[in-house]
Amino acid sequence: MTQPADGILASDADRDAAAEALAEAVAAGRLSLASHSDRLDALFAARTRDEVAAVTADLPSLPVRRGGLYRAMDAHRCVIIGGSARRTGRFPIGRFCTVTAAFGRLDLDLRAAVPSQREITLTLRGVAARIAIAVPARWGLTSQVLVLGMSSTVADREPDHGDPLLRQRTGGACAAGSLTVTRA
Repeated sequence: MTQPADGILASDADRDAAAEALAEAVAAGRLSLASHSDRLDALFAARTRDEVAAVTADLPSLPVRRGGLYRAMDAHRCVIIGGSARRTGRFPIGRFCTVTAAFGRLDLDLRAAVPSQREITLTLRGVAARIAIAVPARWGLTSQVLVLGMSSTVADREPDHGDPLLRQRTGGACAAGSLTVTRA
């Protein structure tokens, strides 16, 4: 079976997360019921992750669900100890951001993130953790990460004129876990 030309196929979990974001937007007064209904139709007709993300692209990201031992996320840090967390949607990301994961899973989707500067330095630290980062296709990327475990990353690339540059570096190491970096 071939992958569609316009992106990675969306999962039920992707659609469920987007439906939850739409419900939160209605509850917060950001969407009318008619708009909610239209977006749900588009959501469940979506085939790819990009189509799913487009339905909620103009909404703020959902707060991180509590669970596991410890979680904290803001523009300058993403921390998960035990359990799992996913940061996706429209959220600010600071010039310097630290990602720390221990004994858990962290999915950081930067496709709709709003960088505070043209250049973002992402410091990665992980112990027995799975870290997955989705980088927008137009962003530049340089990676200087030491991974003692499984690693699947995309090639470094200079940004196009005016597009952000994401610098990944290790402030410690990603040990006994995995790091996956994809372009989306």
